[in-house]
Amino acid sequence: MRRSVGLAIGAAAVTGAIAWPAATPAGDGPIAALLVPESAQRAELPPRADGSRALRAARGIAALGPRPAGSAAERRAHARVARAFRRAGLRVAVQPFTVPGHGRSRNVIGTLDAPRRDCLKIAMAHADTTAPGPGANDNASGVGVVMAIAARLRRIAPRCDVWLVATGAEERIFTGQGDHLGALALARRARAREAKRRLRFALSLDEVGRDRPFWLRSPAAAPRPHVERALLRAGRATGVAVSWVRDEGDSMSDHREFELLGLPAAKLGVGAGGEPCRHTACDTADRLDRHSLALAQRLAERALW
Repeated sequence: MRRSVGLAIGAAAVTGAIAWPAATPAGDGPIAALLVPESAQRAELPPRADGSRALRAARGIAALGPRPAGSAAERRAHARVARAFRRAGLRVAVQPFTVPGHGRSRNVIGTLDAPRRDCLKIAMAHADTTAPGPGANDNASGVGVVMAIAARLRRIAPRCDVWLVATGAEERIFTGQGDHLGALALARRARAREAKRRLRFALSLDEVGRDRPFWLRSPAAAPRPHVERALLRAGRATGVAVSWVRDEGDSMSDHREFELLGLPAAKLGVGAGGEPCRHTACDTADRLDRHSLALAQRLAERALW
């Protein structure tokens, strides 16, 4: 995305107002990551994230309360993300779309162009929730990690173009739609920008704020070399315990829509412990764990490198 398409967030975002015109293992079970020798790596990443920035960002998003698709609270969450992306020096664009029966939502996209023009990586997290919960783990946690990555992305110096995205209208239980609407709009946007050729993976960060070890989910029949295996290697290289688990039935996060369009994607999130407070009022910010957020950020940064 070398030319911003869509509506940019204007100066009104500074005040918080924007002027807009989620099983069990399949087959032989989880597959562990393999270590990438340091000799095979290029220049070092910045010092490992400690989770503090991600935690502050996630708490700030959760403090907005329930953020159903099309709501003012969802819009305020997206405004926070846009400000963070802009402060980080990313090119920011807004992709608006309709949520039937609930007005308008949007994806906020922060782009960093890399020296290589032949590859693209996407890290995304949904900003919306279901009522009555404030959605701290589901999914202020993922949004907080994306915001924290943005602040370090230029120092990371990725080889491929990177899109960091806060999606809208992921919660199908609220929208009543068959698709995660923000992810569908984003996947179509990526496809229009040669993602069939360029996209290495789209990674959904969803419920990464308290349970570990993580599960990496996808609908693939087996881990693919440049998708699941690459993400698992990133986990091992950064000391993050993660196992691949095949999606059962309908994939329950934003990676679903990419895969339906034939684009490689996966979800990093809650492991075998599950999220007992999902979609309920007990999903509060005091439950977030800084170390868990740090681990998710470290894995994602290595994968984007």
